[in-house]
Amino acid sequence: MIKTNRIYILLLIVIIILIGIIIFHFKKGDNKMDIIDGGVVRRGRLKGYEEIIKSKDIISFEYHKDGFHASCKLDNDTLQVTSKGGNYNNRDGTYFVLNYSAQDKTLLKKLQYIIDKHNISKDNGYENEVAGLPAGLGDNISVIYESGEKIWKYSNQSPTLSKEASNEIYETFHKYAKDNGYDFTSKGSNVALYDDADKNYVQGTWEGTHFGKKYTIIFKDNNIKIYEDDKLTDNCEYKIIEGNIVVNKLKKGVYDPKDRYDYEEFSVISTIKKKNDFTMVAYFMKDSYSTCDLLKQK
Repeated sequence: MIKTNRIYILLLIVIIILIGIIIFHFKKGDNKMDIIDGGVVRRGRLKGYEEIIKSKDIISFEYHKDGFHASCKLDNDTLQVTSKGGNYNNRDGTYFVLNYSAQDKTLLKKLQYIIDKHNISKDNGYENEVAGLPAGLGDNISVIYESGEKIWKYSNQSPTLSKEASNEIYETFHKYAKDNGYDFTSKGSNVALYDDADKNYVQGTWEGTHFGKKYTIIFKDNNIKIYEDDKLTDNCEYKIIEGNIVVNKLKKGVYDPKDRYDYEEFSVISTIKKKNDFTMVAYFMKDSYSTCDLLKQK
């Protein structure tokens, strides 16, 4: 009986210790948890962010979701505004970038109206990040007031704002841009944009290795040069079709190209394709029938 009681006491002590460790972990990691692939990185409320905001005087506003970013900030007595969005990868005239200054500050009052109308300060300080999710699922908003009060919400899993609130923010920035002589179109932008956004992306030097060989790819305007172990193997024009970079030279007998297969292959790399903002994938089809993420921009 005494031995059984001791076991119970030991189990109770172990449980208490485990509970203490768990509580300590969450208190210590209020704002951040250890990164686990495929698991939650952060989830919860940040300290110091109140749901009731007394001030109505915004000095900085920023909102971002997939395909749209808008921000404005008071600089002395001038409002600095940035807006960008649209279809970047497939150029269709919808991609826009605006950076401009304005003296009219009604934009701040309209944004505050949206905050009040949709109770955006609710769940203030909310953060939710899940490792491994694709981009574009969530959004984030940051608002700073003259009083020092702040609104901050972020999630990469799902939107923190309602569709109605998000649309109203978009339309408010859009109307303000039009009132200042701009528009949310490529032609309406005040920042010079390339006719081909993909072309803008690839410009410069990319390097990597494949089966022990060093490859250097140089894009300049419409020209591409490919070096294998510092030996020039290709020097020609290129074209981007559906994200694939191909030699801009038609095969014999093909006069009306329909897709990338109507274009000739590279001498060393049959085709290069964009993967994300940091790497490109090269497809070695002639020699090794392999692919690899080998190119990083320098």
